[in-house]
Amino acid sequence: MSVVTVLTAATVVVAGYRLGHHPFAGRARQRQKRAARHTQPNAWIPTAQFMTVLLVVLAVMFAAAYDAGN
Repeated sequence: MSVVTVLTAATVVVAGYRLGHHPFAGRARQRQKRAARHTQPNAWIPTAQFMTVLLVVLAVMFAAAYDAGN
């Protein structure tokens, strides 16, 4: 895998993650902060999505480094 492949894969993953969210997510986040306590258990969902994307990007980068080392 070349550096271009890794950068392309990372770009696709990040772009897909960003496009998968509603364009008014910022306003929704502000409303959620002001909302009642019953919305707080769902706060881990965006964190889990971010961590999943981060792990995929790191896995691709590790695979590229491993492939380059051999």
